[in-house]
Amino acid sequence: MKLYGKEFTTQELLKRVGDISQIGGIRLLEMIDGQARGVRVAELKNACGIDMRILIDRGMDISDLRFNSVPLAWKSSVKETSPMYYDKDGLELLSTFYGGLLVTCGLTYAGAPCNDDGEELGLNGRIANIAAENITIDNRWEENNYILSIKGTVRQSKIFFENLELKRQITVPIDEAKITIRDSIENLSSRTTPLMIIYHMNFGFPLLDSSAYIIGTAGKPLPITDEAAKNISDFNVFAGPVKDFSEHVFCHDIPAGNDGCSNIALINEEFNSGQGLGVLLKYKKETLPYLNQWKQAGFGEYVLGLEPANCRTYGRKLSREKGELEFIEPGEVKEYMVELNILKDLSAIDRVKKLLK
Repeated sequence: MKLYGKEFTTQELLKRVGDISQIGGIRLLEMIDGQARGVRVAELKNACGIDMRILIDRGMDISDLRFNSVPLAWKSSVKETSPMYYDKDGLELLSTFYGGLLVTCGLTYAGAPCNDDGEELGLNGRIANIAAENITIDNRWEENNYILSIKGTVRQSKIFFENLELKRQITVPIDEAKITIRDSIENLSSRTTPLMIIYHMNFGFPLLDSSAYIIGTAGKPLPITDEAAKNISDFNVFAGPVKDFSEHVFCHDIPAGNDGCSNIALINEEFNSGQGLGVLLKYKKETLPYLNQWKQAGFGEYVLGLEPANCRTYGRKLSREKGELEFIEPGEVKEYMVELNILKDLSAIDRVKKLLK
């Protein structure tokens, strides 16, 4: 592996440290203050600058991501909260929406509130407010590399309705700026069940700024909101924060490459006096056919959501009416993969621009 500009074998590295946690690792903690009190977290750090916080009691989602101390994820004014404050009605989920790198939306409904088939559904579903169990830290050597890995299970169950089990594994190589999320969802009930999932990934300042832009989309997206339709020509570029900005929501259909993955990147070549910074998002097109985009540029609410999904964001009722609603059969298992690569400088950005042009 290559660390700090030098190549090391496993044995050469282990001769230099008493424990590999000196270089990187995962530790389990509990938050003790404010509305986050009692929330279990896993802090993961690797040798090339990744520093992230996984909320075990919030569906194993990721509330914080920094690279070389630079924040990449937008954090809302809500901050991290315990799931005990969750309210499923209407838009009340926003009172516990911390932003962060990842909030998973689903699993039986996602997107806008609606009444579907006589059931009142709030914003974006329940899964992000359910605690994980069977947590396993599975750090391990793979040939000449050390892999940081955490696994857990999140069960969304309601008597007479759904019984879905999400198994999540988050892995980070100790020597790469790459995060991989692998999920499997199994229907443990005897009922055919609606299945909606959105990987709500939220990027903010200083990566997101007036010099940032998106590449990798295929033509113009589908506007979901009226404001998006009015501003479709600017979907991939950004200005500074605007007072009373009204959100723009789009949906992309990005073709897969030879590896079965779709790609989209957020790039800021002017970051840090021209050093450059970006992120490349990859996801399996077969099970996540859509890429939802949330563009919000208000004061304090300055965020870009890039959201691989199996649904659009207009809610389950309209998804059903349009024939887009996906279902999962009893005993069926569906697999998902989302990968985030951090582009640390202009050379990394140039490689991705060549890939996505």
